[in-house]
Amino acid sequence: MKKISILILACIATMGVQRAMAWGGRGHHIVAYIAEQHLTPEANAKCREYLQFSLPHYSSWQDYWRNSDPFKEIHHWHMNRVNKSFKTVGIKGDVSRDAVTQIDRIVKEMSGGKYKQMSDSLVQVNLKLLIHMVGDMHCPCHMEYSKNFREAKGYKKNSILVKGKKYDYHKFWDAAPALMHPTWDLYKYREVCDTYSEKEIKKIVCKGNVYKWSKENAKREVVMFDFWTRHEELSKMSKEKKERINDLMHTQLAYAAYRLATTLNMIFAY
Repeated sequence: MKKISILILACIATMGVQRAMAWGGRGHHIVAYIAEQHLTPEANAKCREYLQFSLPHYSSWQDYWRNSDPFKEIHHWHMNRVNKSFKTVGIKGDVSRDAVTQIDRIVKEMSGGKYKQMSDSLVQVNLKLLIHMVGDMHCPCHMEYSKNFREAKGYKKNSILVKGKKYDYHKFWDAAPALMHPTWDLYKYREVCDTYSEKEIKKIVCKGNVYKWSKENAKREVVMFDFWTRHEELSKMSKEKKERINDLMHTQLAYAAYRLATTLNMIFAY
């Protein structure tokens, strides 16, 4: 906890600097934008109170600081690592170094009105982390399976080619929203992905807690290893293969957005 406290204080001390940076990451922008449309009036007002700009503005904040001292600990908070039973295990058994564990920690520390006892700066940092980590845990390449499982599935072998440029699984899925639909903007992505009813969101997508969501992600995303053969060119893929990629990508973007909104709505319900 001491390490985390020092990290948070360091984040607070430099918040003014980060506003000058440019923000990227189409996938994170999509998640944050759709999530913002599903905030309750109370949660929306609180987010506006603590954050200077909209959710998408901060969606890549964590990426910009993760490799700089003293922020390096948050570098480990982008991935969700699971074992063969799809249980979150963290890095080498350290569950604190995992996006899911950190999401759970922040939610517990802020829920039930406890955020009111925090400084405004600490609430702001926690929100920025949540905006990014909830998105990250739903990206197929950020679900890390056990080493033996990955190797058996050909994780290191089956790179994909995009106009002749090689992308491994991680690089491809990180860039998938831009690679699959380079002309789509946030509004088009919302039109395509934000199609679930309020009942479906509540009863299916957002039922349970972050650990349940993690296990569901792990089971749903495991099929990604079979989407293409080694060095297959994206432009030459069959329509069926492209549909499989799009279906998984669109599902995960939508689920991430709904779950981010649900998390923020729960925190600011008091």
